[in-house]
Amino acid sequence: MMGGTVGGLWGTEAPAILASTAPDREGWRCPVILERLHAAVAALFVVAIVVQTFLAGAAFANLGGSGNFATHIEFGYTWIGLAALAVLLTAIAARRPRREVGIALGLIGLYIVQTLLPSFRSSAPWVAALHPVNALFLFGLAAWYARRAWRAAMS
Repeated sequence: MMGGTVGGLWGTEAPAILASTAPDREGWRCPVILERLHAAVAALFVVAIVVQTFLAGAAFANLGGSGNFATHIEFGYTWIGLAALAVLLTAIAARRPRREVGIALGLIGLYIVQTLLPSFRSSAPWVAALHPVNALFLFGLAAWYARRAWRAAMS
């Protein structure tokens, strides 16, 4: 069926590449490409967190950096946030089970906490100091979830 179309997907014609499908829990057939896209986005989210950690390390004056965390902050507010949102949206599009969509929401929740923690620098420094600890939790959950999504997409 190379180059042809397949009918029935959302009531429209779809490219033949979407013909390979996998059943979800409700019996609806989800295109494998959406599951693989979701797994790839989840993996990219993990890579983005690693890049974010590098940017933080590169800013530390004790490590030879300038002490300017602007790149770390901008990357975090922009690209990490968009990547977290993309994980959730692709989980929904790939018709992942509710538990996995909930985990994707949890990733967004940890991301929001991550963005709020530095604002406590003046009023409650011990709370702001949880910023790297929360980053570890965010990375761990994201890596675990990406592995889980990848296995589901490849099975």
